[in-house]
Amino acid sequence: MARRINTMKAVLVVVIAMAIMLTVTTQIYAKDVMLESKIQNVTVNLDKNGNEYVRVIIEKQKELNGVAYTIGVPVMAFGDIVNQARNLIEGDSLKAICSAGEYKGRTSYTLLAIIE
Repeated sequence: MARRINTMKAVLVVVIAMAIMLTVTTQIYAKDVMLESKIQNVTVNLDKNGNEYVRVIIEKQKELNGVAYTIGVPVMAFGDIVNQARNLIEGDSLKAICSAGEYKGRTSYTLLAIIE
């Protein structure tokens, strides 16, 4: 009986480990997407190492149970693209190529290229 319980525990541990690996692997592989949307807000901040990054909030149209609504979605800019992103203006339209990922069940975007 004890041997059967130990086998069931081992199987449970393997199943949990596989579920965790699948979740992490899904988050690692982001896909590139084209975004074109109105800019709601642009802020320039410093990370913990003192490097600048830009957070652009864009409008995204969604629908749930037949109800259409608009949400603000963050698009983050790091590294070399910061100088371009800091010049974006609230109210203008952003057309860009972004890396789309998922964090805590929500889509997140990282700016790869701004299309002029």
